[in-house]
Amino acid sequence: MIIKFLGTSAAHSLPMPFCNCAVCVAARELGGKDFRKRSSILVNDDLIIDLGQDFMSASFMHGVDTSKVRYWLQTHSHSDHFSAAHLITRMVEYAAAGVKPLSLYASPRCIQGMSEKLGREERGASLLDAQWVSRLGLSVTGVEHGREFACGDYAVTALNSAHDVGDGSLLYLVSDGPCKLFYGLDADEPTLKAETLDYFSDNSICLDVVVLDHTYGRGAGAGDHLNADQFIEIAGEMGKRGIVNKNTKIFASHISHEGTLPHGEFALFANRHGYDVAFDGLTVEV
Repeated sequence: MIIKFLGTSAAHSLPMPFCNCAVCVAARELGGKDFRKRSSILVNDDLIIDLGQDFMSASFMHGVDTSKVRYWLQTHSHSDHFSAAHLITRMVEYAAAGVKPLSLYASPRCIQGMSEKLGREERGASLLDAQWVSRLGLSVTGVEHGREFACGDYAVTALNSAHDVGDGSLLYLVSDGPCKLFYGLDADEPTLKAETLDYFSDNSICLDVVVLDHTYGRGAGAGDHLNADQFIEIAGEMGKRGIVNKNTKIFASHISHEGTLPHGEFALFANRHGYDVAFDGLTVEV
């Protein structure tokens, strides 16, 4: 499995547009790994998790041929994770040539939210209408917590997140056979502890790669994202249960400016606690 991080920031990118906190000022001065686009990840070259606003600009920067993407897992419909504008360009009216089929998987409530945004982008467009789905070259499948489904050659399991219950937010376990990836962004601590870790334990799952929400630094944050202390606690609990081992690669992503550090300092802090900090363009081969 080859994993490429197309974006690693929280909702508003990093640095934030008008912010002059120490982290944002440092990001503007340092550039490179301190510039973060909105979070998205590419598995091999054909599966994308979250089709957000920065999907195309990130692909230009990191040499990704997006025409090869065939499978799409959407965590939820918030604007930093989903941009309806990308779907409209699949229409023949945009002179799109040779557009290949794209299979979307998300919760039913997320699909509803995405469809509403699509309708605001293009009048009448809907992910709930078979004619429009066909016109966009899509297949759309609603998925549920704890049920494994086939996604091409991948085996995928959707897992609940209480990040936005009304939007049907999901986390994803993705396996290509030899490798198991857990993508857990926009995750809340109670659900991770009460449902997700139990699912992994009950099914004797040991993960090869973990990408976990690390929106905030120590002592910072709201309830529907993780901060540094919660991240460290969750990763430690995964180790105790055998969900991760010494060979598992654990990455922080969905990073904001609140309580965090410039990338170099952040990476040193993370390494002391047994994990790594992802950055835009990072490629991991497992």
